[in-house]
Amino acid sequence: MRNGGTCILRDDMANILNLYQKADVFVLATPVYFYGISARMKTSIDRIYPIWQHLGKKDVYYTISAGLGKDIVEKSLGDLDGFVEHLEEYIIEGRLYATEVMDAGLVKDQDIYRQAYEMDNSI
Repeated sequence: MRNGGTCILRDDMANILNLYQKADVFVLATPVYFYGISARMKTSIDRIYPIWQHLGKKDVYYTISAGLGKDIVEKSLGDLDGFVEHLEEYIIEGRLYATEVMDAGLVKDQDIYRQAYEMDNSI
C-alpha cells in the first residue's frame, strides 16, 4: 500500500490486479484442507491487499469442496468472509458446498454438480 498499489514483487500480478478491479463477479473456489482454505486461495487474497480498498462493487460466489461435512466448511470460511467483508460493496449471490468428497470424482454423483452448472449459467 505504501507504493500506491504497486506490488514490490515483479511478476504478472499487476495485470491480474487490474482484472480484479474490472471484474463484476468474484467466484472464490477452494478446497478445505485441515479446517482452512487452500494456500493458493490465501495467497491470492494476500496478493490483492495493495488494492483491496479500490475493488468496487462485486457479486460474490463461493464454491467450496471438503472431504468432510458442511460444519467443516463453515468453520473454514474466516479468510474468505474477511476478504469479502472488506470489499467496498458486495453481495454474496451464491454458496456451493461440495461435502463428503474425499476422493476425486465423487462430486459428480452429488446434486451439487448440477447446482454448480446452473449457478454458472446464471452469472
